[in-house]
Amino acid sequence: MGDRPSIRRVVIDAAIPTKGITIVDVAKELYKVDGVKAVRISVDDVDVDVLGLMVVVEGVDINYEELVEVLEKAGGVVHSVDEVVVGEYIPEAREEV
Repeated sequence: MGDRPSIRRVVIDAAIPTKGITIVDVAKELYKVDGVKAVRISVDDVDVDVLGLMVVVEGVDINYEELVEVLEKAGGVVHSVDEVVVGEYIPEAREEV
């Protein structure tokens, strides 16, 4: 772990091409990234050439830079990081009233 904070969870809004790769392929490649223990990918938008994805990755000391490299190697792009958890555990989210 060293001096780098331990990333436990990352939620990424991303997009991949509709041809040449599937979300199953992407999930399997993301799972190989250092520190990753689980990957969930949901399609939240479908266009002619692009699938919009919500990518949830959990683990211990996740290598974020490698996650981005894997997505880019698949022809994808990161639109935003919508959630990140750093620390010893994943705190439960509270619903705002």
